[in-house]
Amino acid sequence: MYDQYQLREIVKEDPRFKVEAYYYVLETLDFARSRLHMGKVAKSERFPQNSETDADDPEEVSSHITGQELCEALRIRSVWMFGYMAKTVLNQWGVFTTDDFGTIVYNMVKHNKIRVTAEDSPDDFREVYDFQEVFCSNFCIDDDEICADMF
Repeated sequence: MYDQYQLREIVKEDPRFKVEAYYYVLETLDFARSRLHMGKVAKSERFPQNSETDADDPEEVSSHITGQELCEALRIRSVWMFGYMAKTVLNQWGVFTTDDFGTIVYNMVKHNKIRVTAEDSPDDFREVYDFQEVFCSNFCIDDDEICADMF
């Protein structure tokens, strides 16, 4: 589904994060749209410096997810998939903060793997939550948030 070669090229440029982290972010974007019903339908644009290539295409419509929404979807999916090991797994992939999720997103934007709007910014990922707090200190699986029929 995702171009493995292209993701590996991104990892070569920025080896702080393992390829699994990139796959996880891409998969969580789909999860956020399909399972959590996040995002609003908006005309999609490439990162502003590339906007002339296809930003004016009226067919380019997608469900836009903000940085904060993506961080929340990553939190929910991590708790569901990895439980008490969520922080450990993310750390093994080189991800220690929500800022790291932002770096991963913008690394993929740079390689035209995903798109953002002109209003989006890496700051949207800055300190959205603390990993120690949400994955350890206040760890909680909320049945309303993660239910059996979601998957």
